[in-house]
Amino acid sequence: MPSAIRSSPALAHRTATARLPPLLLLVALLLGSPACGSSLVPGRQGLAMRDVAFPMREMVFPSGLRVIAERDERNPLVALFLVVGAGSTSDPKGKEGIAHYVEHLTFRSRPFGKSSFRRLIERAGAGQWNAFTGLDATVYFELGPAAGLNELLRLEGARMLAPVAKVTPEALAVELDVVRSELRQRNETGFVGEVLGSLQAAVFPQDHPYARPVIGTHESLSSIGAEDVEAFLREHYRPGNMTLVVLGDIDLASIERTVTQALPPELLAAPAAAPAPAKAGRRLPKRAPEPPAPPPGELARKEAAVATPEIWIGWSLPRAFDAEAYLVELTERAAREALAGAARVDQDIAFVSTLLVPGKDASMLVCRAVLSRGSHPERSLDHVLNRLHLVWSAKQDATTVQVNELEFASRKRSAVVGMLLEAESLTARGVSRATSTHFTQDPTTYTRAFRSVATLEQARVVEYAHRYLTRERARAVLFTPPAGGGALPDALPMSAPAVDEEEALPLRVDAARLRAVAPAPSVGEYRKLTLPNGLEVILGWRAGLPVASVGLLLRGGLGGADDPAAARVAFMLGKPREKWHGDPEVFGGQLKRALLRDKTRYTMDGAAGNVGIMLAILAERVRSMKVDPGYWAPFQRDFVPYLRLAEQKQEVIADRAFLARLFGSHPYGRTPTGKDIEDSSTSAAQAWIDATHTPENAVLAVVGEIDLAEVEKIVLEQFQGWTGQGTVPPPDAPLRPKMQAPARPEIVLTHRPGATQAQIQFGCVLRPARTSAIDVRHDVAAQLVGARLGQALRHRLGVTYGIHAVAWVLRGHVAYLEVTGAVERDKLGVSLKVLRETLQALADAPTSDNELAWAKLRVARGRSTRFVANSDIVRALLGDRNLSYDIEGLSAFAEEVAAATAEEVRKDFQWCAASRPTLSIVGDEPALKAGLKEAWP
Repeated sequence: MPSAIRSSPALAHRTATARLPPLLLLVALLLGSPACGSSLVPGRQGLAMRDVAFPMREMVFPSGLRVIAERDERNPLVALFLVVGAGSTSDPKGKEGIAHYVEHLTFRSRPFGKSSFRRLIERAGAGQWNAFTGLDATVYFELGPAAGLNELLRLEGARMLAPVAKVTPEALAVELDVVRSELRQRNETGFVGEVLGSLQAAVFPQDHPYARPVIGTHESLSSIGAEDVEAFLREHYRPGNMTLVVLGDIDLASIERTVTQALPPELLAAPAAAPAPAKAGRRLPKRAPEPPAPPPGELARKEAAVATPEIWIGWSLPRAFDAEAYLVELTERAAREALAGAARVDQDIAFVSTLLVPGKDASMLVCRAVLSRGSHPERSLDHVLNRLHLVWSAKQDATTVQVNELEFASRKRSAVVGMLLEAESLTARGVSRATSTHFTQDPTTYTRAFRSVATLEQARVVEYAHRYLTRERARAVLFTPPAGGGALPDALPMSAPAVDEEEALPLRVDAARLRAVAPAPSVGEYRKLTLPNGLEVILGWRAGLPVASVGLLLRGGLGGADDPAAARVAFMLGKPREKWHGDPEVFGGQLKRALLRDKTRYTMDGAAGNVGIMLAILAERVRSMKVDPGYWAPFQRDFVPYLRLAEQKQEVIADRAFLARLFGSHPYGRTPTGKDIEDSSTSAAQAWIDATHTPENAVLAVVGEIDLAEVEKIVLEQFQGWTGQGTVPPPDAPLRPKMQAPARPEIVLTHRPGATQAQIQFGCVLRPARTSAIDVRHDVAAQLVGARLGQALRHRLGVTYGIHAVAWVLRGHVAYLEVTGAVERDKLGVSLKVLRETLQALADAPTSDNELAWAKLRVARGRSTRFVANSDIVRALLGDRNLSYDIEGLSAFAEEVAAATAEEVRKDFQWCAASRPTLSIVGDEPALKAGLKEAWP
């Protein structure tokens, strides 16, 4: 690693320019000798990857602000990441949740007087923007076109300088109600806030700042006033407590000038009263503190909005973000694999998953064990904890621990590839780079973790796990469904008045501007072919990172099956009969499967040098997939009972009824129940596999830093012998709804006693999307209705955390609009009235040119982040071919968005109003009926 190059102290800031060390050194530990019959398929033991480096520059200004610039020219995009060293641990006592509340308020800030930050960042073409508050920091980020870097920097600088500017008292009150709605939504329908808060209190001592919930409580939120917000900003939102990362297609030679010209001088210069440039104090102690010992406690019990009982187990681990943060992440990966096996030894455990909550003083490892019945929770907890010794060891007796060296090396490969795949995403890499740099004050910390994993010794991780991941340090909480059918306490009343939001800024868009916001996938060359057996193949060369993604699409899915239950059984129990090439974990590959309504999809990501073995493993799976009848009895005994209990959750009941009403007798309206699955069979599941897993019914896509000619040879060798014995499913029948204009939608009510919110799910059928242009126009329509509802219900009334509108297109050209969101129970009537009037207005008259332009810009910016990773491009290619669209449409997207007219969009809403509109609501039934009566008197 070359030493940092420092400029003259006379300059207003100092810079350091260095080419980072390789993300991965191909050390002998990670490589194995070839051991495969085909010369075209690399050996399964090894990880084959070239070295990678990202050029980077560091700037530290007299104010204490640190700016890191990193060049990544794979896409014409830039991303900004701002870390403010203030999270929930900075909340004053009794004001828990203020850091998160401030995060919300920054998007209402009007730094230049009229327009909110949210409006300004949208107009700048940001394709993705958001923020999150954690234990120790708040992170803001936005991703947009490279040509808009100056404007994005100018806007981020304005927020840094005045985070909450010109926000009226009325707007403060409305946004506080939005945060309340988020708290209720997470607890009541997602339960994340409630569960994590309870587990934090069990794992950390009562006086520890990590024992407090990030989002706060209704009581603490009620105590926050405007003066508290101002005091919090004065103390924490200072340049010396901020780190900014600029990542993407940037010019490092001129980035210093770009930054200094775009950011306000007040952010760069030392305070007037300071005699010398600010020096940030050490944010992490040089020696990592020991994670605190948990407070005494047995298995705690609490009621929560869960479908079946769940045990959440937590451990406090050492801090994240520093040079050894990779140990925390490796521990979580290893725990995920080891603890998941508890489901095989306990019939009451449906599945086990893990989660890592990082912190600068300590971290928390969370294990979630979902139970079918909860008949013996103490025994189930023991079954999970009994597997702790498998986290890093193969077997253990009273005196020795024997570590499986091959398994350990495999886990290291998986960790390295997982880190590299994270680096492929601008957003994920930027967040990791920004947070680690902020706390360590060393921008190379993130990159050095790759080298650390590659050279990690077994003894180090064994000692680590045996020290922190023990039974004695585990704390667990059993969450059970509420007694009495789910009664929950009433929410605090909403008090905020409605506020008027600013008018949309004038905007003009054309294909050129939309193309800049949403560039086509940066694939240098495509190669398309069809094998003699009918398999369609798409290969794409994409330089930049030594990774590749492989995807295989099988048309049909649940909606294309005569027996959807058999499809579900096949997906859960099907295994490849041939496994000559082993499992992808051996070389760090990541395999994912998805059974969707209109398709089945297998995808695998890994190092580009391993693309041959990835293709070989995928070929083995699809050509030899079998359902072993021996699996049926334990499946019926252990898992089906959980399915039948889980489907009793109100959201599951409501969604099934919603689809049945929306689609009627069409196959897409069918959802297999636990009883359907119980009545199915392995022979029916095998019949579904034989009918769908055929080359004529498949599309294979490979994208990455690959040699197209060599990969074509591998595809031919691995897939040309694939034959099918079944018949190709016909294209799904088009949906032909009865065209009529009902007085109100078909209503589906699902009772959740005492619910403080009402979950809304509205849907209607749209005109068949026979071309990608119609598909895109439906997206514009969804953006229009989503923007109007969000403006009215969240930003003006504050009755919801969020309303989302999406236009879905399924095989057979079936298209439908779906609007979802949770609104406050006592505001259901006005919310439904806004929904009804919004849809009616959009059907009655064409929207204005300015509103249509904003909708098109939002569609484009939503698309801009879809093609950053190779896996994104693979899924898009497979999705378009499933709908019979030409893949050239990926490059014509901007032109298709620009071509959408207000009159054609209006016709979409007219079709919506006359074609089976359906409204599903989950909540307290008396409140639901009152709200419906108010909306449709």
